[in-house]
Amino acid sequence: MSGLKTCLTPLWVLLLLCLLPQLSCAFWGQSYLLQINGEEYTEQDYRHWWKEWQEPGMAVHESLDPYIDFLLLSGEADAMQLFENPGYKKKLDVFLKVRSLMQLKAEEVDAKKVIPPQEELWQTYQEEYTPLLDLRMIAVQDDNQSAQLQELIAQGVAFEKLVETAGLEGKAEQFESTGLMRFTRIPEVLRAAVLPLQQGDVAGPVKYGHVWYFLEVLQRQDGNEEDFAGLKQKLIRNSLKQQELDLTAQLLDQLKKEYAVQINQSLIDTITVDGVPSADADKIAITIEDLKIPASFVYASIEKGQKLRGTARRNAESFEATKKRVVNDILVQVLTEKAALDRNYEEVPPLKPVYDFYRQYRLLKEFERVVVQPEVQVTDADIENYYNENGEQFSDQGMIEYAQVTTNEEALAEDIAEKLKNGAEFFSVMEPISPSGVQVKKEPLVHLKPVVQEAVKSLASGQVTVIPDGANTHFIKVVRAVETKVMPLEHVREMIRKTLEKQHFKAVRDDFVRRLRERSTIKLNNGKWQTLRKELLEEKAS
Repeated sequence: MSGLKTCLTPLWVLLLLCLLPQLSCAFWGQSYLLQINGEEYTEQDYRHWWKEWQEPGMAVHESLDPYIDFLLLSGEADAMQLFENPGYKKKLDVFLKVRSLMQLKAEEVDAKKVIPPQEELWQTYQEEYTPLLDLRMIAVQDDNQSAQLQELIAQGVAFEKLVETAGLEGKAEQFESTGLMRFTRIPEVLRAAVLPLQQGDVAGPVKYGHVWYFLEVLQRQDGNEEDFAGLKQKLIRNSLKQQELDLTAQLLDQLKKEYAVQINQSLIDTITVDGVPSADADKIAITIEDLKIPASFVYASIEKGQKLRGTARRNAESFEATKKRVVNDILVQVLTEKAALDRNYEEVPPLKPVYDFYRQYRLLKEFERVVVQPEVQVTDADIENYYNENGEQFSDQGMIEYAQVTTNEEALAEDIAEKLKNGAEFFSVMEPISPSGVQVKKEPLVHLKPVVQEAVKSLASGQVTVIPDGANTHFIKVVRAVETKVMPLEHVREMIRKTLEKQHFKAVRDDFVRRLRERSTIKLNNGKWQTLRKELLEEKAS
């Protein structure tokens, strides 16, 4: 009997171990927020999704339905292996490169910048922005008059009496006081003469242009707290900008060694405004691991750079400067891209949840493009019926056709604004950072937010503007400027077609979602959802 007990004991232990997970769930409740076909999703999964999904001003969802639809559609696209589509691969590749480069910069540059201490800022202030000088000046054009004034100064005549004593009233120009001004505002020739002087000292004659100048220092200040306070933020910005340049240069030097960069400088030196010698065109100018860049590519990049900057091609000095910049740009682009991708940022936070969202989102868009869109049909009769039933939409309200992207990421907004300022193409810049894509809309001007209306109403077709709006930044390209007139059917036919296509698209998409739901096993933990939703509402209100 005791032997039987001994045998049974391990069996009870095994049975208990098997039941523990179920008993735990029964006692503590389900650990997941949502379960679809056995796949579990937690509150944190939803938070990551919501952070990327929400648009500025979007309300917290009433239910999990939008999240479920997202998972079902992207999951179906994955099952259909739509990730093999070239368009999907290209978009994901661009996104990964852009975001990985941003993460590399954040780690290797931004995280290492520091605000200088007060003492360092004060020293820089004194070196670059002081002294402040108040000058009295006399200007004459005649060499004899200049010599006469110089002799009187040697005799000890007071500066304010020089013109009168020399009898040059009406001939010499006199400036009683310039007022305190920063030394950088003084022309360099005159500046060199007055910088060594103290209050009461005199300099001259100094030739500037065709005029002889005599200068007296009425007041000299080597900085003060009030002036320093007004420049402090500028000093900090300048320091951070210089640190960024230095850290970027250090990173580039590090990557040159890491990726065994070889530069054939003698070959690059043969590239001139006239081109590359034919015998050297295919020779390798830059080697970065297995990447070989020929001299012909370097020359083509230089030409492209000069055209973009409007530089005269035959200007040898300008060509050399562009060549140096282009070679450096090639190294920066290739090396930072390689380093960023080799670090696999997409596999760990903070990029992982962002990348996972974008990957699923692009799959969803592929599903819509390949499966949903072909089912959408709009006839001419549909368009005419809509026009007749909704005539007020096409009255004299002022129509505008535009593209808009909005972000609340300050650093990203500054980066985009700088690229646009430098002439980058609007849609190319926006596509990688806009998960929802960049759509061109045509609608009455009055439908736009007031701050946007004010900014775009006077813009011409093709113009781009950046609009700060609280925590958000709007980037807008006007495709067709404001038109204020009654629109005949033919003028709005395409707009109506797009509106109806959008409505039909939604209907078809909703039907696919319905069918996916019917064949899926979906379990919701409503208690966890209500708790999570309450937290999100509180966070949004704070």
